[in-house]
Amino acid sequence: MADKMKTARPASPPAPAQGDGATDGDDPSFGVALLAGLREAVSYQRGELPLRTRAWQRAGDTWALTADTVTVLATARTITFSPPPNYDSARIRAIRANLRLSQHLFAAALNVSQRTVQAWEQGGRRPDGPTLRLLEIAEERPETLLDKVAVRL
Repeated sequence: MADKMKTARPASPPAPAQGDGATDGDDPSFGVALLAGLREAVSYQRGELPLRTRAWQRAGDTWALTADTVTVLATARTITFSPPPNYDSARIRAIRANLRLSQHLFAAALNVSQRTVQAWEQGGRRPDGPTLRLLEIAEERPETLLDKVAVRL
């Protein structure tokens, strides 16, 4: 009968020893630093930690910190969006009047038909979906929408 060979699994990395730099600010070993970085990356991906990015530049014989930013990953766990408001016919007419656009140009800026704008303004239809967000932007930041309107001279 042949003896079965046992394969040994690699042992898990040892816990950082006291004074090896993992927690006391000294220069940690490469393995400890690598594992700490991987744990931090996983925590960031899960939305548990903000991402901290630092940029260094050599200044003579020393290194100088040139940028230090903190970025939070936008996930369903970290942010929420408020729903866009509902728009009645009077409010839509007021937005268009504030932009000083004809129904035809307002429709083109929103990428809808002129008949759609007419129906909104006459109360025959109500905007929905992404159009609600576009109307919100047109109302709160009209310059954003007007930047997309080209003037022909």
